[in-house]
Amino acid sequence: MDRLLFDSPVQIRIGPESTQREVTTVKGAYEALVDWPHSKRSGPLYREAVEIVSAALAGTRTREAARRAFVAAADEIGIQV
Repeated sequence: MDRLLFDSPVQIRIGPESTQREVTTVKGAYEALVDWPHSKRSGPLYREAVEIVSAALAGTRTREAARRAFVAAADEIGIQV
């Protein structure tokens, strides 16, 4: 199994049209964080998610930690489906 693949996908609604997006990997979580609404990037859980997801991509944190941080950040701004 890919070390960066989430055990279960995370569904979010993001973008100007609130398009539903399925995030299945650490890389996908990072890409979603880059696409995050600019006005919502200042939250503490967003900043923590960026740090943890980046660390998981570098191999110093686990995919599980990255998924937890990503879900917390999505919940913080209400975009998780």
